[in-house]
Amino acid sequence: MRLPFSEVFQEARSFSPSGSGWFPKDEVECVGSPQVVLTAKRNEKKVLLGGILRFTALLPCDRCGKLVEFMVEEEFEYIFTLDENEAVESAEMECSAEDCLTVQLQQPVIDLGEILREQVFLALPLKVLCDEGCRGLCPVCGAELQDDHCSCADNGRNRPFDVLKQLRKEK
Repeated sequence: MRLPFSEVFQEARSFSPSGSGWFPKDEVECVGSPQVVLTAKRNEKKVLLGGILRFTALLPCDRCGKLVEFMVEEEFEYIFTLDENEAVESAEMECSAEDCLTVQLQQPVIDLGEILREQVFLALPLKVLCDEGCRGLCPVCGAELQDDHCSCADNGRNRPFDVLKQLRKEK
């Protein structure tokens, strides 16, 4: 999916890409079909692109591995430019918020598929929990500590941080 600068006008127009070929199905499992609404507007030598991304990802809990449905609704915006003077010349310069959104292009064509895939990964949470109180899995037998009662929880095994209990000050 490519969007040439010549197809973007000065008044903002909204559109939705057809199909879900832009969604990285191999890396992110999705419940239902992902949706995206894009708005593009041309401003002098720049194209302003914004959008709203909606999908429900099926992600494993980081503690116990159960699959969790996680609803994603993320807004994003980019500024695309062909002007080389817009690019930051020195890494030591302080950049503004607009500079962080600006993408320097060599050709007057925006690869929407790449932008949307990037936004999918940026929208995913760093840590996924099935429940805030999830206790995870037993490191010895692999039982879920939330539901199952593990009999090997404290069988006198040495833990690396047990020595720190001796350093605790008693009041």
